[in-house]
Amino acid sequence: MTPLRHYPTLPLLFSLCTGVFFQASPSRADGGQPTGVFVLPVDGFSEKSAAILNHLARENLARDPQFAVQDVRAKLEGDVSGDAALKALQKAQAMLQKGKEQYDNLELDAAVDELQKVLSEIDRAIPRMGEGREYVDALLYLGAAYILSGDNERATESFRLVSMYDRRRSLDPKLFPPSIIELYSKVKDEVGTAPVGTLLVRSNPPGAEVYLNGVYKGIAPVQLVKVPEGKHFLRLEKDGFRPWGQKVEFFATHEESVEASLQPVSGAEAFKADTRKLLDKVDDDPPAAEVVNFARTMGLSRLVLASVKQRGDEVSCAVALIQVDPPRRLSYQETSLNLVASNFLAQADALFTSLYRKVKIPTAEVGGRRSDSVGGATQRCNTDSDCTTGEVCDAASGRCIPYAPPAQRFYQKWWFWTIVGGGLAVAGGVAALTWYLLQPARGSIEFTF
Repeated sequence: MTPLRHYPTLPLLFSLCTGVFFQASPSRADGGQPTGVFVLPVDGFSEKSAAILNHLARENLARDPQFAVQDVRAKLEGDVSGDAALKALQKAQAMLQKGKEQYDNLELDAAVDELQKVLSEIDRAIPRMGEGREYVDALLYLGAAYILSGDNERATESFRLVSMYDRRRSLDPKLFPPSIIELYSKVKDEVGTAPVGTLLVRSNPPGAEVYLNGVYKGIAPVQLVKVPEGKHFLRLEKDGFRPWGQKVEFFATHEESVEASLQPVSGAEAFKADTRKLLDKVDDDPPAAEVVNFARTMGLSRLVLASVKQRGDEVSCAVALIQVDPPRRLSYQETSLNLVASNFLAQADALFTSLYRKVKIPTAEVGGRRSDSVGGATQRCNTDSDCTTGEVCDAASGRCIPYAPPAQRFYQKWWFWTIVGGGLAVAGGVAALTWYLLQPARGSIEFTF
């Protein structure tokens, strides 16, 4: 594959491509107001839907330059300098830089050794690897180094791993020589036709955000389907807990499952208790003192606070945008969403946009094809055992739904029927005695002493 020799600026192009190869995360303007987003479930039945809306709300506000959405999880974790996964990531970043320099200097053998070490460190850094930029960079440089060394077989394997990580990746012909693009495209097509597998992901506690190969996939428990057979990177995150991650393997022959046990950060219980106190204060105007103090403790200028209650597929949501100093409720919305509506994402996005811009929240469109981007808002099931604690399998829809029995009416209480039964027994006894006493005399027996 000699065409590479006609690209003397290839090392520089690789450095440039890494800046455009990854889509930037939602922009957060430097001048934006420090904003915290907290979407809280009113009970355990509503935890999954609240987690879905919490993720959508943070993405929504991060797109607007007036808000600088704060990393709540980082604030709650505090100092993580001693975290093993973070140390591994930092070590991988340093090795990657060294490997790039060796590649630029055409020290190919040394570059290959260094880049392979990067991949080993990444395996230990999965909880902290984020979108996986270092992983893909290392594989691209490794593949290019193999091609320059004449080892197309190993180059193919490196490009296959890139495609396994994210098949949406493509190479710009203005930056890459035809030889690399041809090989990469061929490998990507092969991955696209490879057998696929399924993985059921659960978390303890439930309600964690699930990321596969750096891409958000939904809220645990969630079923990851149609994933190319082989090993992939799985990461879970939840407010008040340390990130969890490991490699998982998908098989075409059978479905696998994995359960992540999340470790709470110090102060997790206090954080949970503090947020629970805010649930009945979402609609307070002016904002309650507890809400304002909580926001100040988190270092916020703006606070988006919401409560979520789910029953079946219907989700009731009350949300407020609050200014911290001076305390003021800037906007407030109440609405009902349908998790299985085909336009659920549009509904949720419009709800949060309506806090700071005049938009109309669309009505639910039930019956159409639901967007896969909801990411496991409701998990498919066959029996109750396929669902998480607090959920049951709805036979009609084939989905896991929260088990939330309706509140009992007074006539459904045991004591009500005890009183009714006792009253009927007494009434029956009185009626029988009255009937007997009113019967005409049919004879009598006299006793003399």
